[in-house]
Amino acid sequence: MKRIPLNSISTAVYTRLTEHQDVPVYDDVSPEDEAPYITFGLFTCKEAGTKINDIVDVTLNIDIWSEYQGKKEVNQIANDIITLLCAAKFDLSEDGFHHMGTTIDYFEAFPEDNNGYHGVITMLAKIQNKE
Repeated sequence: MKRIPLNSISTAVYTRLTEHQDVPVYDDVSPEDEAPYITFGLFTCKEAGTKINDIVDVTLNIDIWSEYQGKKEVNQIANDIITLLCAAKFDLSEDGFHHMGTTIDYFEAFPEDNNGYHGVITMLAKIQNKE
């Protein structure tokens, strides 16, 4: 692994989500921001290539926050996100990467302690370093 594609893939995912659905996506949530909204959580990067090909498996957690007291809102937003991500062909060539494909590894939704629901989508992308 020569380089980590975190900024490249997270920028592409951010662009995809903000252009194709109505729930705001934040890098930093302020107290004035109202739910529902989406943030990015845990990011991992793991070797998946060979001596010749520099390929990594990237996971990116996408967090969905809702003040709705049930799972319905979180589940609807998650379904839209999953559909968008699985259909995407991210162009990462400007940063010297090639997106080989995306799958969804995991989704969970659970109640928050004080109110509302929180959902987490774990996206898995295979990315090749072209530089």
